[in-house]
Amino acid sequence: MIRRCAKLLLPAVVVWALATQLAPQAKAETIPLPTIDYEAKARLINDGTLLVRHANGKIRIEMLMPQLKEPAIGYIDLKRKAMVMTLPIPGVQDTAFEIEFGDETTFGQVAGQGKRSGEDTVAGERCTIWQITSAGTEHSATACLSSDNIALRTQAVIDGKHTTVFEVTELKRQRQNPAELEVPSNLNVMKLPKGIKGIPGFPSR
Repeated sequence: MIRRCAKLLLPAVVVWALATQLAPQAKAETIPLPTIDYEAKARLINDGTLLVRHANGKIRIEMLMPQLKEPAIGYIDLKRKAMVMTLPIPGVQDTAFEIEFGDETTFGQVAGQGKRSGEDTVAGERCTIWQITSAGTEHSATACLSSDNIALRTQAVIDGKHTTVFEVTELKRQRQNPAELEVPSNLNVMKLPKGIKGIPGFPSR
C-alpha cells in the first residue's frame, strides 16, 4: 500500500525533494522560522497547487496534484520537526504517516543552515534569498523569505537546471484557528523511521 501511495504521488516527490538534509557551511546562519499567522496559496512543480496555513510554529497544507481528485493533507510541527501526511487514496483515508525531518526543508518552509545571497520580489513582496547546499551533492537550493520569514519561493537544481518548485501567488497575514492546524484525533497515525525511502516527500538518496 505504501508503494502504491508513493507511485501515485511521484510528481509531488520532486516538490518534497527540498526535504534534503543540509550541511553546515562557513559563515552559515540558522534560517529563521515564521513568527506570524498567515495563509498562502502557491504553485508547485508539475502543475500542482498548495494551500499553506501557519500559526505558532504549526502548518497545515493542502496539496493538490493533477492526478488527484482530492488534496493530500499534511500537518507540520516546526518545533518538533515532524510531519503527519494523509493521502486521498481508497483504503487509507483514515491512516496518516508521520516522519521526523530534522534540519531539512519541507513544502516551501525552510529549516537548517543557509547564507543570505541577495534579494528579490515574489508575489509583490520583497524577500531575502537564502542559498542552501545539500550535504554530499553538487545540487543546491535557494529560498526567498519575506521580512517576517515566510517562505515565498523555493528553487532547486533538477536535472542540471534551476527549477522553481514552490512559489507563493497569494499571501494573507491573518489570524488562524490553532485547532485547525492540529492532527485530527480520529486519524490512525503510523510513525515511520526518519529517512525511510519510498514515501511521498522523502525521496531516495
